[in-house]
Amino acid sequence: MDSCHSTLQQRGWWRKNRLFLCTAFLLAAAVPLGAHAQDIAPITGTMTAIHGFLQSTAIRTLAAIAVIGVGITAMMGRMRWAWAGSVIGGIVLIFGADQFVSFFTTSAGG
Repeated sequence: MDSCHSTLQQRGWWRKNRLFLCTAFLLAAAVPLGAHAQDIAPITGTMTAIHGFLQSTAIRTLAAIAVIGVGITAMMGRMRWAWAGSVIGGIVLIFGADQFVSFFTTSAGG
């Protein structure tokens, strides 16, 4: 009987202080924490290397081979449009990435 009574008392305490607890939680979540600067040079270097590789002559050669493959399958009558669309779309996204990014950053005001 004692444990049941103490459980009911605990529930009553939570009910009474629910507004206070929610307000305290929201205030604690709203307090900004200090930001610490980080050196992102290794990440930037890695991303620049990946970008350089994707814009390289080797990838341009692979893209040309992919387009030739799409043409050969079209000549044989075995081309699937989803496959051809994904090949052409991938080429457009890889080689048009610089233009896409510059378009969106200038339209966003950056």
